[in-house]
Amino acid sequence: MNILYFVFGNNIEHYQQIYFSIYTALKNKAADDKVIVIAENSSYFNYLKDEIEIIDINQQIVQEWAGQYHFFWRVKVKALELIATKYPDKHIMYLDGDTFIFKNLESIKQALNQGQNFMHLNEGKLCELKTKTERTMWRQMKHKTFAGIVINEETCMWNAGLIAISKEHLGAINLALQLTDEMCAAGVTRRLIEQFSFGVATNHYVALKAADEWVGHYWGNKPQWNEVITTFIKKCYMQNLTLEQSLEAIDQLPLKDYPISVRNSSTQRKLKNLIDSFYKDKKAIYSKL
Repeated sequence: MNILYFVFGNNIEHYQQIYFSIYTALKNKAADDKVIVIAENSSYFNYLKDEIEIIDINQQIVQEWAGQYHFFWRVKVKALELIATKYPDKHIMYLDGDTFIFKNLESIKQALNQGQNFMHLNEGKLCELKTKTERTMWRQMKHKTFAGIVINEETCMWNAGLIAISKEHLGAINLALQLTDEMCAAGVTRRLIEQFSFGVATNHYVALKAADEWVGHYWGNKPQWNEVITTFIKKCYMQNLTLEQSLEAIDQLPLKDYPISVRNSSTQRKLKNLIDSFYKDKKAIYSKL
């Protein structure tokens, strides 16, 4: 099984998140599983170069992967396509950077061997979801056909923080790409198109199952998790821990104590932004370098 990560751009927090997720993958994978990172700033992963496969990309490739409709998250589909083409006889388990594995992966691998596909979590039937984006998507797509598949009242939105595809069903990646492009062409609201397309495509091959019993996805509480991860990596570096020692140190982290999602007050956020707009830093003084 290939465990895949993908990162581009210059935000160091995104690279730190993937570092931490890779640590948890190395702890829980089988010896014959491979961790692969597709990265724009691939040198950030040099510390792990003996443990993982690193594939270097650049902005030109990222722009090409965005396709004719310049859809930002189409690149995620293309990243999986690259690995499926390179390793057509291996299962793929893609993980977003803001994830961590907390359970041995042997059971999910056995399910993949039997032709099962997974995504992180079923968020519900699209026609019943409540956010403005999801309501708009349902209005735009209900009872319409994309890539030969009718979007109906049973079509679900699956969270794409994890996408695990059996080697028997790697064609689902091409189907997800076709769905994504046809939805872009039809003018469907874009924010969740790639996520929705993966759910529709993988479920088309076999009824999807959720993978949240193996993987945590802290998309709803990134600030706190970024602090936890930054502190962890600093301590590993300052204590000069080996990789093996760093992996052991993860066991001392109370991961279950940090929520993966919290609901922040929109009023508080708006007030903070308003106050910050009135009070700017002044009279900055610099050293005489």
